[in-house]
Amino acid sequence: MSVKSTLHFSVLTAVLALGACGDAKTPEVPAAIEPEPTVSLAKDGWDYAMPAEDLRALCEQTVATAKEQFAAIEADISPATLESVYGAYEAMGTNLEQIQHAWYMKSVHPDESVRDAATECTQLYSDFASGIGLSRAFYDRVAAIDTVGLTDSERLMVHNQLRDFRQAGVDKDEATRDKVRALRKEITEIGNQFDKTIRDDTRYVETTVEALDGLPQDYLDTHQPDENGVVKISTDYPDYFPVMRYGHNDALRKALSTARLSIGSPTNEANLQRLIEKRHELANLLGYDSYAAYAMDGMMIATPENAKSFLDEVGVALKKAAEKDLAILKARNQKIDPQAGDVQVWQSSYLSNLVQEEEYALDSKEVREYFRFDKVQQGIFDLTESLFGVDIVPWKTQTWHDDVTAWEVRENGEAIGRFYLDMHPRDNKYKHAAHWTLRSGVKGKTIPLSGLATNFPKGLMEHNQVETYLHEFGHLLHNMFSGTQEWSSITGMSMERDFVEAPSQMLEEWIWDLETLQSFATNDAGEPIPAELVEKMNRARYFATAMNTAQQIFYANLSLDLYSQDPESLNLLESLKSLQAKYSPYPYLEGTYFYNNFGHLNGYSSNYYIYQWSLAIATDLFSRFEEEGMRNTDVAKQYRDVVLGSAGSKPAAEFVEEFLGRPFSTQAYIDLLSNL
Repeated sequence: MSVKSTLHFSVLTAVLALGACGDAKTPEVPAAIEPEPTVSLAKDGWDYAMPAEDLRALCEQTVATAKEQFAAIEADISPATLESVYGAYEAMGTNLEQIQHAWYMKSVHPDESVRDAATECTQLYSDFASGIGLSRAFYDRVAAIDTVGLTDSERLMVHNQLRDFRQAGVDKDEATRDKVRALRKEITEIGNQFDKTIRDDTRYVETTVEALDGLPQDYLDTHQPDENGVVKISTDYPDYFPVMRYGHNDALRKALSTARLSIGSPTNEANLQRLIEKRHELANLLGYDSYAAYAMDGMMIATPENAKSFLDEVGVALKKAAEKDLAILKARNQKIDPQAGDVQVWQSSYLSNLVQEEEYALDSKEVREYFRFDKVQQGIFDLTESLFGVDIVPWKTQTWHDDVTAWEVRENGEAIGRFYLDMHPRDNKYKHAAHWTLRSGVKGKTIPLSGLATNFPKGLMEHNQVETYLHEFGHLLHNMFSGTQEWSSITGMSMERDFVEAPSQMLEEWIWDLETLQSFATNDAGEPIPAELVEKMNRARYFATAMNTAQQIFYANLSLDLYSQDPESLNLLESLKSLQAKYSPYPYLEGTYFYNNFGHLNGYSSNYYIYQWSLAIATDLFSRFEEEGMRNTDVAKQYRDVVLGSAGSKPAAEFVEEFLGRPFSTQAYIDLLSNL
């Protein structure tokens, strides 16, 4: 997932609608490009030792100054030109750079008081940004810009901003605009609390060494029993996934799955209900039938009806393969328990692994011996360097934890981007995997800045975790390579939001490529992963893909459904059960409340369809590499320049068509699913 929050003109409304914690964007702010990796914090970093009270004071003063600057922009009566309007606005962003890391810090900083102060800062900033979107005076300034003589990209920038202003409610009366602003402030606060509840809720299951039968030795070595013979297993990913995949004890897997699906409960039940209610109220106030209709206005897919149609098309395409794979898992489970009925959610990964071992001769424990974290990270760096002609070197700067590393991307000896990696779990840290755009680059003014947060083990990784790393790194590279435009409103990931997952999903393909894997995947003896093993991995790759995709269709329909109906009649649990029965391959697990820890219901709101839509785009984009070579640097350069480098300077469908030499189509993805 890519997380971004911004004051970009063209995406302001979408950001406010989706909430600061989702795919939110921090301010894109000009800063000097430094040729050396050592940079002063004032220019390109954050004072991570700053106490909470200082952060609050900094945030309040920064926003206060920005308000003064914005008031001057509103009051300006000089001729409205791109430079006088947008130039003044982006200069205001330079001031806001001081608080740009708050969205990231509220998710990863180890000090609770700092996380709380950062959360408050995002709320203060979001309220200010909401006021900008509702400023009639500012709208009039943008509307007065004469677009004759502007480039196509600049005209698109102005056009999109005027659309977003109207979507924000700028054309409403003053009383309505005040209510819109109050609602957005409340939505941000509720969303922050929803996320915080998930982040702070790590659960544990107590078990015994005997119950860990089947787990790899390195896992057992790090999960020793206490003096009473009790082993505590957390719901954090490094603890959770190995048990679900390798643990023979069905009761332990069920208990751990129940604990994980119960995160956020019961507190988030009320938070989510209020979030949905307030968003529905906002959408109605702005003239939309539902929040889903509001959130999809300006997307590639355009409407909830189109999203539903697309999801149904995917569901039909995968139906036969999902039923076939589910029958295989059920038959395998009945070898363990002849009385077993439906395959349960806590059994899927375990049974899939058994089938891969027995039917495809693939030993996942053998596979993981080749994926030690430090080698994986270096391998991803090497792949980036060889494909795109850049160097990744350490960046000497302050961080917030000993586990965090900082890096710089250089091209021809010059820094073109910087990023942080916070890759291992700890208490009260963000629970999943995501990329934060801390700043997009602006041509000739500033370079991109990004941050990742994941929860990978420091030792051996599962292959799917390697895939996740490459996915999130794909978001990071998108930011690194998209700072090519002259205005912050059309640089970075400012294109339609339902495109942004596609580059990351496409990059996942390289983690199945023999040449790529053998360049870094070695065991403790230094031996590269055997070609025969990679061949087995690829043969087994698509087993259970249809079922996993069906589960994603369930999540997407849940997201769409909750934000498409009148919340007065909404029963969260009944909706979950009904949609799970219709779309998921697995029955509902009694006593669990998945929606309370489904963080995308805040960040992506109704729009979880984005993952499937972007995957369809990614499948089409990958066809060029598949045909012309995965290590083809000429194709990689075109991809970097045409797709990533276009940023938001043109509609996504246009730069995809330019790269492919034909219009984008979902057919390649539908065909892939139909032939599983």
